[in-house]
Amino acid sequence: MAPCGKFDYGADMIARAETNQIEPQVKRTIERVLRKRLAAFGLERTDIRAGRDQEGDPVLFVDAYYNRLDQPIEAKATFGLPTELRTALAELGETRFPHIRHHFDDHQKIAS
Repeated sequence: MAPCGKFDYGADMIARAETNQIEPQVKRTIERVLRKRLAAFGLERTDIRAGRDQEGDPVLFVDAYYNRLDQPIEAKATFGLPTELRTALAELGETRFPHIRHHFDDHQKIAS
C-alpha cells in the first residue's frame, strides 16, 4: 500500500483495525494525552477498546473516569481533545477515530 502523506497505512495496521487489536503504544499514547490534559480535573483511569461505530467503521472507544473534585471542573478542559488525540495517534499510523466518553461523578459540579 502506498504511503498516505507522511504515514504508511500498511496492511498490518489495517489488519489490526479489522481484528480489534490495539497496539500497546497506541494505548500508552491515548493515556499520555489524556493524563496531560485531564489529570488536574480528577482523571482516575481510562478504558480503551476497539470496536465499530454505527456505520461499521473500525474505531477506538475511550472511556475516561474521574474522581469527584470539590471545585467545579471547567467544561473547556476537553475542548480540542479529539483533535490532539487524533494527531498523536496518526504519528503512530493509527487511523481509527477515538470516541471519547467522559464519566464524571454524579455530584461533580461543572463550571459554565
